[in-house]
Amino acid sequence: MPVVSPAAYLRVFEPLAAFPPAERLRWQRFAAAAPPPSRRAGSRRERMVALVATVRPTLDVATEAAFVQVIDGLMYVCPWSTQLRVWQSALEFRRLMPERVAEAFLPRRIIDPAETELDRWRARRPELKVHIQTATWAVPAPWFLLFDPSERTLVTGDTADRSLIYRTEISLARRRIAEAIEALAAMRAVMPDPAATEGVVELARWLETFHPRSRVELDYDGLVDLLDDDVLRRDTSVEDLAEAVRALRQGRTDRAAEAYERVIVRWRPMQARESAS
Repeated sequence: MPVVSPAAYLRVFEPLAAFPPAERLRWQRFAAAAPPPSRRAGSRRERMVALVATVRPTLDVATEAAFVQVIDGLMYVCPWSTQLRVWQSALEFRRLMPERVAEAFLPRRIIDPAETELDRWRARRPELKVHIQTATWAVPAPWFLLFDPSERTLVTGDTADRSLIYRTEISLARRRIAEAIEALAAMRAVMPDPAATEGVVELARWLETFHPRSRVELDYDGLVDLLDDDVLRRDTSVEDLAEAVRALRQGRTDRAAEAYERVIVRWRPMQARESAS
């Protein structure tokens, strides 16, 4: 059986009214037919389907479902868009890898049809978007900028519900990342990883594609299996990056660098596990 790497997820749940009529009806029927998959079971099932697709002669997958939340009587939907994300991930892998390495894992005979189908999807539905971002082995630093410490839900102990999740309104997430972008010039001077700065801008652009009353969720998901309860309780990554942004706005680049470094050091062991796996 394929081994699924531990992953964290950033999800956007849009109100049902944000979807076109046909898709709205589809998700209403989906939610009414049977209980939608739970957060943990659904993410594991989806990643397994996607992983199996990478070792088959094609990248086609049949699983298309969604996470559903009902808040104050309103339904919010986060479509998996598994097929779309499999194609996008495969093309990104090809782009980042040397041709010989990429060909060994994802040969052109598999990639070319996937690229053609992805282009067709985009032509038919230019508004199509992905509601889920995935990161294996660690949480990308820009994701923490979207949340406030008070928005954390932590469940510890020997239970199937053990988890660490942040949830917020997209309007708050957009405001927080806009404040971070205002400090980007100073961030470039203190952040050792320029990709982290680029990731902030890309994340802000992604959030702008969704309905203004959407909700955003950061789910540590499989990462909690690698971290004990005390480590989860002491995880102040959200606080640290909020402090870094405040310090930059005050011109205190020294404090900003210290706060950012705390986040990098905290997640470095997890990234080392990825390199060793």
